[in-house]
Amino acid sequence: MRKRIVLPALAALALAGCGSTGEGGGAANDVTPANAADAEANATGNAAGGENALAAVLGMSDRQRNVVFIRALLDAGIDCQSVVSSERLPDQDGKPLWRANCSDKRSHMISVTPDGTANIVSRTDR
Repeated sequence: MRKRIVLPALAALALAGCGSTGEGGGAANDVTPANAADAEANATGNAAGGENALAAVLGMSDRQRNVVFIRALLDAGIDCQSVVSSERLPDQDGKPLWRANCSDKRSHMISVTPDGTANIVSRTDR
């Protein structure tokens, strides 16, 4: 089974799990009606600005990359409660490739293109 998912707000997604706080004690990444429009405009601007999503993924920590991979898997409709680890594999067709290991012991192969498309290959016979 092969699925393609576009991740337009890749960097924002990876940072969504960070626990920094802003003024007033609330989390800086809380989405309220006041800042929801700003967040959407920023995500749209990033996608239109030609930001290289692949470079962002390559520069992420393991934890940040696993957050991006779980989001890609969930967006693809693949059941995975959490990505417990990911490992870089040899490039395939000139594109970086990772194995994302879910908590249920299933693994999925994920490659990300510069435009933010995540290509996922899963085995359904195991």
